[in-house]
Amino acid sequence: MPQDTSSIPGASSSTPQSPVEKPSAPPVNILPSPIARIYSIAHPALLLGLGATRFEALVADPTKELLSTLPWLTLVQIFYVIVCLPPAGSTPSTETGTSAPADGKSSPRSSGPGGAARHGKHGKRKQHANSWACIWSRSLPAFLSLSLTFALATPVLTILLVLFGAPLTTHNSETVLCAAHMAVLSATALIYVHGVDRAVWNEVWGIARPADAVWGSALGTGLGAWFGAIPIPLDWDRPWQAFPITILVGAYIGYAVGSLISRTPLVYGKRVKFTSEDLSDTEKKSN
Repeated sequence: MPQDTSSIPGASSSTPQSPVEKPSAPPVNILPSPIARIYSIAHPALLLGLGATRFEALVADPTKELLSTLPWLTLVQIFYVIVCLPPAGSTPSTETGTSAPADGKSSPRSSGPGGAARHGKHGKRKQHANSWACIWSRSLPAFLSLSLTFALATPVLTILLVLFGAPLTTHNSETVLCAAHMAVLSATALIYVHGVDRAVWNEVWGIARPADAVWGSALGTGLGAWFGAIPIPLDWDRPWQAFPITILVGAYIGYAVGSLISRTPLVYGKRVKFTSEDLSDTEKKSN
């Protein structure tokens, strides 16, 4: 007679258990400091302004201009991620840098005029140390994300540009430099806030991330470059139609538009979905 193992302690169940799916990373919020709030809005306008002032030089010599402006773009993006975005693995407590007691009570030693003065001096010194520690804690992942951007994102975008019609045997320097600009615009912030989280990057390649300033700017860069390629084959005989001028201009405009629109209440946190389940649900509601 077969023995019932359900009552035996430690007996394993024969029913297979489905793996627990890791929850998706939530949308990324801009840091709450006033400078972060202000600069996160001024940053897209700054990039567009810089691009507009250098447009004539870009048309005259694309390779030279792309190469000379790449370091400036890199510095601007590094400043943006350090000032405005939380690094991967950070928590609100580590970003605010506060060290107030949990019960909200002041220390007995700080009571009295002398204690208040000493507390003020120590508080300023500690706040200054915390600010430097906070800057360092953001600078290191910023430079690591920049390294991964040039080492991984730039080659990937170069291949994608060629697959989508960029010249394979000519204009190689323009293709690589255009990919580098697009990588710094789109990938630096993504790597900075998400690291190498596999679940997040699956959503990135599947265009399934919830909308925020980081994902919106990356998606806008890609869409802007896509639409920017439309004027290239048209027979207008304009000097600015040469590859990759319009692609790069579209990428910059898409970055700015995507960064700002994705932060609005109507778009923030929303996802673009292409699954069959969503389509079937929409058909049922329409019927």
